[in-house]
Amino acid sequence: MVCLGQWAGIKAREHTTPPGASPAVANGYNSSASAVNAIFLIFNIFCISVLRALRPVFTIPGIQYTVFVMVGFIYGPQEATVYHSQLFLKELLYSFLTGQAISTGVSLLVIPVSSRKVFFGETTGFLQSCRGLLKAQMGFIQVMSRSASGRPEDANTASYEAAYDKKVAALRSASSGLLSLGAKLREDLMFAKREIAFGHLLETDIHMVHGLLRDIMIPITGLSTIADIAERSHCHFGRVQPNQKPESSSELEQNGWEELFQGLSMAFETVVQILDESILHTLLLLGLVPSPKTKAPGDVEAGTDVPKPGDIKFGDYLEQKVRDFRKERSSELQRWAQEKGLNSVFKDTMKHPVPPANQNDTSSGNERRDIVASKRLHVVLYMEYLLYSTAIAILAIVRFAESKVADGTMAKKRFIWPAYKTLVRIIQGLINGDEPGPDTEEMEGFGETVTLGDSLQTPKDPEHLPPKNARQALGDRLRAIPKFLGSDIVRFGVRVTIAVMSIGIMAYLKNTHAFFVKQRVVWALVMIAIGMSPTSGSAVFNMLGNTVCTTFGMIGSYINWYMVDGKTPGVIVFFFFFLLFYFYFAAKFPRFLVAIVAGALTHVLVIGYELQVRVIGIAVATATGQEFYPIYELAPFRLLTVAGGCFVAYIWTIFPVPITEGSVLRRDLGISLYLLANYLSAVTATVDERLTKPEGDTSRRLSKLRHKILAKQIVLINSMRQNLSFLGWEPRLGGDFPKNVYKGIIDELQDEVNYLTIISYASESFRTTRENPQTSAWLSEFAKSRPDSDEASHKITSLLALLSASVLNGHALPPYLKAPTNTRFSSDALVDEQAHILDLHNLNEPGFRAIAVIEVAQRCMADSINRIVDHVKELVGEVDFSYRTKDVSEASSVLGGNGEPKEKVY
Repeated sequence: MVCLGQWAGIKAREHTTPPGASPAVANGYNSSASAVNAIFLIFNIFCISVLRALRPVFTIPGIQYTVFVMVGFIYGPQEATVYHSQLFLKELLYSFLTGQAISTGVSLLVIPVSSRKVFFGETTGFLQSCRGLLKAQMGFIQVMSRSASGRPEDANTASYEAAYDKKVAALRSASSGLLSLGAKLREDLMFAKREIAFGHLLETDIHMVHGLLRDIMIPITGLSTIADIAERSHCHFGRVQPNQKPESSSELEQNGWEELFQGLSMAFETVVQILDESILHTLLLLGLVPSPKTKAPGDVEAGTDVPKPGDIKFGDYLEQKVRDFRKERSSELQRWAQEKGLNSVFKDTMKHPVPPANQNDTSSGNERRDIVASKRLHVVLYMEYLLYSTAIAILAIVRFAESKVADGTMAKKRFIWPAYKTLVRIIQGLINGDEPGPDTEEMEGFGETVTLGDSLQTPKDPEHLPPKNARQALGDRLRAIPKFLGSDIVRFGVRVTIAVMSIGIMAYLKNTHAFFVKQRVVWALVMIAIGMSPTSGSAVFNMLGNTVCTTFGMIGSYINWYMVDGKTPGVIVFFFFFLLFYFYFAAKFPRFLVAIVAGALTHVLVIGYELQVRVIGIAVATATGQEFYPIYELAPFRLLTVAGGCFVAYIWTIFPVPITEGSVLRRDLGISLYLLANYLSAVTATVDERLTKPEGDTSRRLSKLRHKILAKQIVLINSMRQNLSFLGWEPRLGGDFPKNVYKGIIDELQDEVNYLTIISYASESFRTTRENPQTSAWLSEFAKSRPDSDEASHKITSLLALLSASVLNGHALPPYLKAPTNTRFSSDALVDEQAHILDLHNLNEPGFRAIAVIEVAQRCMADSINRIVDHVKELVGEVDFSYRTKDVSEASSVLGGNGEPKEKVY
């Protein structure tokens, strides 16, 4: 592009230069050549800015392209002949290629870090984080066991509250850290599979490792939601709140709960210990951690035959321990329920309504205790199921590691090449930018025709019907062009282009062209192009960050130069140490990458220019029109141009209409609520299908769509949290932004996603049970006894869609809006004394515990929905034309009133 633009500029110069013109006129400033170069610069800056916004993966190559075209087109009007233009471009290209070659050589030869090494390092960190998360969960359960008895002298103390808050914070921190590692693993998996390497595990093995880690992540992070469940009063978890006194009539009930929870705590401690050893066993077998030089002493009580981490038979030992855990806990729960006279775990308040206050029925107290015990048993089954699922997932990766040792994969290294399908997907990803979505045609198979729902088809257009012929189909494709040109991405590209040219125009005017080149104003253009942000809050952050880091770069260049009195050897030696300092912080704090690189570039340009002048001389260094400055003047000039560029970028971010973090946050929140409605609908359809049908093409497409929605939802939630962090940098007019309300909604959205993912994961046991005819009889009977779909889930889906529309459009909510509270996965008819489907004798039936998990998650999900409704009402209001008056005429004691005003609602 630069070669084409400069050639066009030279031809424009030739056509507008009169024959026989003097060399000063022929080689001097030419308005036509300047205009042509300016047009090419505008076009290239616009295109690369749109591409960077559309495909963030091209950010680094886009920055290099931006610098190249800016330098090329700024100096383009000076080139009077094609020969000089090609000579200039050759030197510019060689300088870029030299830098690329040096960086490539260093990355391959000096302490090389391959993508596979990064992936395995993250795998190690993920498994080690799992160990830490299990210990954090165990610590939280131990703290909870202190309050299980409900004795205020044990629980209602400042030390207990402090310990509880500390354990909750540690648990949530460990869980969020593990989720972040899981997301990073997913991103780096693609690069690890592409690489040509010399190692142990093949591409298929890496893919399998990632799948096994993902299977661990869902239940182990789901188990961390117990901290959130403990805070919800409807779960009757057993935590004593401050200033709460237990009722004397419930002393036996509390003692029974303490007995149950203490047994659970002891069982958890045993399983967590063996899982911790199992993860260490996996790390040792896969060579992710070094083997210990000396073996740990054996357990005298357990005997010398107990396998240790690293022994090939450790997987059998883990499997036996997991089976013992399930068997012992089943016996313990059945015994506890029998002692309490609880025949079913699925008691419900809707099934047993509370009697009126004027009735003194002792049986109602028994029913209430049954309901509380049932809900507590729900939570216990919830915890045990997720811990058992975590143990099974860890057992799977243990078996995988042992199989790789047994088949000789870990014995020797070999050359590993990417598969053909991987190469094809690389090309498709670069072209399409995304995986193809679900097909929109009807699916035929197994003798039936399945028609896809609207969410599995192409989204409908309220202004256009589906095309009926080729002409209408072509028109649909053509309509995509103006739609794209009106998108936020293109508008951002236009802002960047205008911001660049607001200063860059000086390079193409006769009176300012020489000044522009002489004072190196091109540095300001580069900072505008690479540092401009789409929103005002992040623009303030980038402006201050780039300016501060450039200041440090200027100070660093002074120290680098003057601490050795400008001696070239000393300057070069300490130059490497300063670069090490810069990029250490760039790697440690990637959020400040652009700002730190701006500071490093200041140091490099200032020191590099001074050393260059020493080699080539001042005359050659100033041949391009740049003025020579000593280092004590050059560094402030660099700071001034960078600060000016950042300020101009900020001005064009807020002018003419600012794009605030608040507006982007509200838009993303509305989209996220709508995605949550889609995710809830997809999970509900998944659960119903797994209960009634074997896995087929329909379920696979539904699973793919569900994972796609979940990935988008996670990206949106992370984006909203990032925008929240930038709100403090945003200058505001008027009232404060309701940051706490948005934060509350985002937290509840995260909880909703967690619980829906747990529901989807728990329902997986229905599918595996149906694959075995010998164990699917009970599940089939349960599936026939409940509705095909959950009515409450459909109401919540509609409610979420309504909330999304209200947030996006700023419209008030309809009155009396509440989420359904009677969310039941099982039917009330199954809890009758005559029905034995949900009897506790069926506790070991495959899928029984999964039903309890789903019901707990549904209750918490409905609770979060009500909180979201309250928050959204606080944001957009409610359609309510009623008014209230206080009648004070009867409030006076002189008139015989009771002294209290009466409120009337109209």
